Amino acid sequence: MKIIETAQAAITNPAVGNLGNDPDKAADGSLFLSQIVRYWNNIISIGGLLLLLFFVWGALQWITASGDKTKLEAARNRMLQAAIGLLILVSSFVIIGFVGNLLFGDTFQVLNFKFFTPE
Repeated sequence: MKIIETAQAAITNPAVGNLGNDPDKAADGSLFLSQIVRYWNNIISIGGLLLLLFFVWGALQWITASGDKTKLEAARNRMLQAAIGLLILVSSFVIIGFVGNLLFGDTFQVLNFKFFTPE
């Protein structure tokens, strides 16, 4: 009598991690919701970095304008557009957080930032 042992091999995607290993979360939609929150946090982070870049760019234009009215106007407009971008970024963040908590409760944690560090 020969006993055959079968080995179960699991294929994992290192880019995704344990994203698809829980069928219960996939069935109730919380897996999809957590992915949307992850994307939204990335969008907010990239928007914040771009905002900082535009402020610094406008400030450098202002410093190097040396009294030229057209260069000063361009620098002022760039910094004004960055400030408007900040308003849009913050207001969309607050609206998404309010609507998410209203509709989904505690599972939609867009207002909780997680800073990822190397392990």
